[in-house]
Amino acid sequence: MEWLGILLISPVWGYLSARCFIQASLGVAQFFIHLVGFFKGVVPRNDNALYMGVAIFNVVLFSLLLIGGFWLLTVILPFGQTQIEITVYWVSAGISFLFFQKQVPSKICGSWRYATIPNALWVDSVKERMKL
Repeated sequence: MEWLGILLISPVWGYLSARCFIQASLGVAQFFIHLVGFFKGVVPRNDNALYMGVAIFNVVLFSLLLIGGFWLLTVILPFGQTQIEITVYWVSAGISFLFFQKQVPSKICGSWRYATIPNALWVDSVKERMKL
């Protein structure tokens, strides 16, 4: 059972927990960006309110997945009992975090565009369709 934790569970959970953390953090940033857009009033307020609701949903969903995963692996299953499992987890989470971190600036810039430039989401959608 120990080797299963070292070779399978630690790397997979390192990847998934880093992803959940990045997504929850992006949700917090997007909520505040759309809050600024809501008070700025350039984009319709109901659009920014909808985006804030989606951001809150993302924060809650990915935070619950992160907390639930840690609870399942540490309380229910005997994971994280050895130092090597913990080390493999942190190495995997660190490497995954470095790769996921690259998407953060583009996501924040995109949210800022959608919050402050009218019809930016529609324009981006049309551009994507034109590529097909």
